[in-house]
Amino acid sequence: MIWGVLLSCLLTAAAGYQAQERLPFFHGHVFENSPSASKVNGLSIPARRINAEKWCPVSGMHFKLYGNGSEDFRAFAHHKRGNILLKTSRVLDREARSEYLLSVGMCCQTSVSESVVFVVASVKVDVLDTNDHEPTFRSADTLHITLDDTTALRSVVYRLEAVDADSGKNAELTYISVPKNGSFYVVPKTGEVLLVDSILGLPSKVKFSVFARDHGWPPLTSKGVVVTIAPQRWATRPAELERSGGVGRSPRALLDPGTVVSLNVSEDASVGSVITSLGPARFQSAAYELIYPESESSPVTVGRDSGDITITRRLDRETEPFVELTVKIQDKRGV
Repeated sequence: MIWGVLLSCLLTAAAGYQAQERLPFFHGHVFENSPSASKVNGLSIPARRINAEKWCPVSGMHFKLYGNGSEDFRAFAHHKRGNILLKTSRVLDREARSEYLLSVGMCCQTSVSESVVFVVASVKVDVLDTNDHEPTFRSADTLHITLDDTTALRSVVYRLEAVDADSGKNAELTYISVPKNGSFYVVPKTGEVLLVDSILGLPSKVKFSVFARDHGWPPLTSKGVVVTIAPQRWATRPAELERSGGVGRSPRALLDPGTVVSLNVSEDASVGSVITSLGPARFQSAAYELIYPESESSPVTVGRDSGDITITRRLDRETEPFVELTVKIQDKRGV
């Protein structure tokens, strides 16, 4: 008796499980900004999959959509193909909503009310992105930057950042500077503004515009940010005044005898980085020579013709918080 009861229970449970049939699932997509009554692509529900005649043997059945946002679509039967299709009821915006999860219900024409006889399928509709937003910068339309003219080369002066409300390739950005200049370079992928050439003694401001362009089709370009960088000259100061703490003379572009230049360099600066350039000198054709310390113990070298101060070994602030250099500048012409 005990075995008979157990067997009966198992058979009943199995039969109940088979009765719970899974609803067919279908997936489609439509591009945002498509006109109303656009077909949902990739979504076609074969009538045989839902066995509509089982629920409505009399002709005249129709389908309704249920779920959040169902009013944005309508379902209809394609009689020639025997499929159920979906079309949009309005223009969709992916930024407002990117997907819909809906149920397809079937109603018989003989039904007194519009109540669903049976839910026959579930569908998902993705709203795909079109390139309809141009990039915008987070910063103001104009930027004014004052930069010490002894700033190390390859330093990041500023980082511009733009955003795009689109997605995928349509939101990938490239940064462009116009016009090109020899002192600053805008990294296309990051928007970083790098100092690539010495501005020591530069007589005027550097002005350029930066734009962000997306990778969509057609590509869209942001409004420009006007960047103005003004070199801030360091004060030339004779060595005796530097030691006594006196006030230096007015800033000048030329390197006078006894000039003291103070530079701040990160200990993370890589070997081979150019800290700054000592040019322009007071001579039209100058030669530069490191006098102190000796080249074996110095963490930097000085280019004989260029005056570039270049890091030759790793810097460590804890063991060597500052380095004093003495550079001799000569006129190559021998005057």
